[in-house]
Amino acid sequence: RVVYCAEDIEKYEREQAEKELAKQRKGDEDEDEDEESESKELGTVEEGAEDEEEEDNSAEVEMYRRRIVALYKQYNPEKVGDVDRLMGQYKGNEDKLYNAIKKKYVGQVEAKIQKIYQKHNPEKLGDIARLMDKFQGKELKLLEAIEKKYAQLSLKEKVEEEEEEDGKAKASSSKSKKPASADFPKIKAHVIKRMKPHVLKDKLQERGLSIQGTKKELMDRLVAW
Repeated sequence: RVVYCAEDIEKYEREQAEKELAKQRKGDEDEDEDEESESKELGTVEEGAEDEEEEDNSAEVEMYRRRIVALYKQYNPEKVGDVDRLMGQYKGNEDKLYNAIKKKYVGQVEAKIQKIYQKHNPEKLGDIARLMDKFQGKELKLLEAIEKKYAQLSLKEKVEEEEEEDGKAKASSSKSKKPASADFPKIKAHVIKRMKPHVLKDKLQERGLSIQGTKKELMDRLVAW
């Protein structure tokens, strides 16, 4: 039979308390290690997300750069050398820079097309937006084709107008021109009185006079000439 004294019991309780404290400390250390490991993992994820975001931003900036270069090559090649400076000046606002340049140059083309249609073919005004979308990136070629088409029509219309004016001028001159008396000598009254109506009309018409009226009126008109 083992008999424990008070000292033994106290020693045993002290050892148990130390073991429990050591176990608790080890648990805290393990928990700290877990938190540290988790923090590292989260940090790696966050860094990866930041890297991915930077890559996305870089790709978007490059996209706008290519678009701006394409616009300048088409509309104002001398400005291509300014693209990098402009991109740096508008860093973070590349979309606004691109939209402003596009509005300036593409807007000018659209305004010219609208003016041409307004003058020559107003029914086509409603098709401008569709045409601009269809020929995106080739707006200048679209403008050139429309200008060429309606320039030819304008030339044709001008020639027709000039020909019409010439015809009117000739007709007016023919009506207003009165034959000279040297070409048609004056006919004596007694000769006129013996003329038949159709002969009277021929003589009057030759002299640019009216052939309307009775025989007596025709005779009087020819005598008075």
